[in-house]
Amino acid sequence: MGDTESGLDPWTYNGAPVTLKMMIWIDDETFRIRYKEKIEEIFPEITLELISGGDSEEQLQELFAKRIMPDIHIGKPRADLVKTLDFLEPIDDYIEKSGFDLGIFQKGIIENLRAGDPTGEGHLYGLPVENNVRTMFYNKDIFDLFGEPYPEDGLTWNEVLEIAGRLTQERNGIQYRGLAIDPGAMPFMQLSVGGTDAETGEILFANDPNTKKFFDLLDKYRNIPNIVNTNDTLDGFHDGPRNIAMSILNAPWFELLTREEGFNFDMVTVPTWEELPDIAPTWGALPLNITKHSEHKDAAWSVVAFLASEEGQIHLSKAGSPPVIENQTAFEQFTANSTKDLDQTFNSTAPFTQTLAELPPYSRYDEPFFDFMNNKGEEFLTSDQDVVTYIREMGEEYAGIVEEIKAQQ
Repeated sequence: MGDTESGLDPWTYNGAPVTLKMMIWIDDETFRIRYKEKIEEIFPEITLELISGGDSEEQLQELFAKRIMPDIHIGKPRADLVKTLDFLEPIDDYIEKSGFDLGIFQKGIIENLRAGDPTGEGHLYGLPVENNVRTMFYNKDIFDLFGEPYPEDGLTWNEVLEIAGRLTQERNGIQYRGLAIDPGAMPFMQLSVGGTDAETGEILFANDPNTKKFFDLLDKYRNIPNIVNTNDTLDGFHDGPRNIAMSILNAPWFELLTREEGFNFDMVTVPTWEELPDIAPTWGALPLNITKHSEHKDAAWSVVAFLASEEGQIHLSKAGSPPVIENQTAFEQFTANSTKDLDQTFNSTAPFTQTLAELPPYSRYDEPFFDFMNNKGEEFLTSDQDVVTYIREMGEEYAGIVEEIKAQQ
């Protein structure tokens, strides 16, 4: 481990040769480009192996039965990982002893990770390495077709809906749609609304005025004629008919879209609420965690600390992983490995110019909440219910989910 008094980097590793197993849901090629080659270059004593797949309780139990223990795990520290499976533990001591500077991270990232501690004590179980950020991509050809100026950074939701309405028209036998909101709770994630009381499980979101504000926005969206596809015809932003003008996607889609032949696009910031300018939706950055029962924790710390460092983040950004540090070079180098030779220039720093919304305090009853909100947001678009009734019934439905969670404890 590094030592602030010795002048060593926080990720310095002086131990014996070791093989580390990293659990992350990516393919072999992405693992090689982003992690394996770089880590083995920086740390000749460390060999990095991939355990690919999810981290459900069932999948982890299968690994444990085979006596396979990951040393490094990527993902948020859910209650089952910390408590039920005894899989993760805080790394606060490693951070303190190594002198790793948490001030390098973008505003809100560390605070959100602490807010997500299932124990409620604000621990860190890993260091963030990949930001879960969105951006609004737009098809220039559709804007040109309708003579509409290209969107700019800093637009509000209401401004974007006005643009979307003007672009939702039929032309040359094609039904164009101005905006796709996916997932359905995108604007909700900017409002920092918690679902339940952490102690009692009481439903909070149904009486929060921000929940109504969100559904009022979706109501305005669904009332734009023909913007919601209700007849199962094929839509597509970058594929198929390419009839969607604006689409809000994960930032790593940028690299994939550059591979689409003849697709003329660019990107701007995610629309914001008028009273929350520059606040982006957040799902929380992805941390790399050191597992509690790893036999190689010092080596695992070195890998995690390097990947979260300035050098590691610039490397990951070039490979298409959105950076978590506040560093202009890391922003400008996003996807550089695959886009540096393109003729077109892009507004590729757009995903990194906004501040992530605060996550509400952790509640074990909220673990299914945001998936629930996404599904309900999407269902609302084709519902004929009014906003107030819809929210009331959502609250009743989620109360049943809370009771199921309590019954499992």
